[in-house]
Amino acid sequence: MTMSEVWPLLRPLCRKLALLGWASSAAGMAAGLAVAIASGTRLSPMMSTLQLVAGLCMAVSVGSFVTAAALQPRARTPAGMKSGSIAPRGRELQFDYASEFPATVQAFLLGSLAFLAGAVAFACAGLVLQSGPSVQSVAFCQVFLLGAAASGFTFMLFSKVAPRHTDR
Repeated sequence: MTMSEVWPLLRPLCRKLALLGWASSAAGMAAGLAVAIASGTRLSPMMSTLQLVAGLCMAVSVGSFVTAAALQPRARTPAGMKSGSIAPRGRELQFDYASEFPATVQAFLLGSLAFLAGAVAFACAGLVLQSGPSVQSVAFCQVFLLGAAASGFTFMLFSKVAPRHTDR
């Protein structure tokens, strides 16, 4: 299942909120990268403003994705499944999470975990410095956290509408 197949399943308002979330994530990542790459040992007023913009973009992104995920109803349960059931009758104890969502939707979860690992790596690198976290390590953490939030909330949104593979 591709993005073009999942996208029409979303409500129009949720689509607009997801687009706002992705756009603000991209703007926040660009601002964070500018701070991480162009700043020296201290932040100039312009770089401080860019870091503030990156933080505000993160707030807008997370807010729009959370709202979109909250407004999007879950897909209807397939025939043969009870509401609230996780598997058809007789397969209740067979948990196979690898095939639960299409690969496209699973990729967003994997991407979110990879971005989160990058954020943890830069946070740890900043903490082991004698002078404490540098401006660059904070900015890179911000960039990776924005990527993790965008990927994770996209997974959360698309997992509500993507058909689940329960039979083999």
